[in-house]
Amino acid sequence: MLTKGAVEDLIMQHLRPAPGAAPAAGKTPELKKRTFISDWELRRLYKPGSKSVAVPVNAIISPLSMDWLGYNGVELIRKA
Repeated sequence: MLTKGAVEDLIMQHLRPAPGAAPAAGKTPELKKRTFISDWELRRLYKPGSKSVAVPVNAIISPLSMDWLGYNGVELIRKA
């Protein structure tokens, strides 16, 4: 029966690069900073009477905010 430590050792042996092997090609892309917009923040961005709200392109919009936009017929515009 294999122990937890033995299983970990087997996995690490297969994940380790072979001696003398070239490093992996390419670079891992860096994650860009993203903005989270909550319901409260979206309501602050909204100007009463307008039919749209502008947010950054990389913004993450909360589900509650999306519901609020839909109920009020407000369009979400993503700008750089």
